[in-house]
Amino acid sequence: MDLQRINNLWKFLVIKNNLKLDCSKQEQVTYTIEKGNLILQHVFNPKFLQQSKLIISERSFQPDFCHLTYTKSKKRFGHKEKPISAVTKQIFFPKALLDTLHQFDLEIKKDRKGNYCINIAPFFPKNIYDILDHVNPIARTFWVKNFFAEGIRN
Repeated sequence: MDLQRINNLWKFLVIKNNLKLDCSKQEQVTYTIEKGNLILQHVFNPKFLQQSKLIISERSFQPDFCHLTYTKSKKRFGHKEKPISAVTKQIFFPKALLDTLHQFDLEIKKDRKGNYCINIAPFFPKNIYDILDHVNPIARTFWVKNFFAEGIRN
């Protein structure tokens, strides 16, 4: 049931925004949507949705040349927080974004050319608003444009 709902949510957003959806299924299911120079991916294990993540990155992002990284873990009962490594440096971005993403593990990477990649996990949307309320603020903060049209809320 959850897999069909997630599939319907992504198909609805793609149709309403006139975009193309690529879906691949191996051990994990991956939905990929490209808009301009941005790539949005939703990667999840169909057997265990807690292992899902949403990745928003620029097409020219080079993970091998990652220069700056910021990670923040969601607080979980009974689990110790991951230690912050010495090479981790904080990237400047508005604290308002941190407040809206407090229920996720957040990882922001910046490569040497200034391209960003943002990962949030666990991400399993229940409705359209879960996607719009998390994807559009990230896209507005880093790339000054909405990924999905706001008109489909009505």
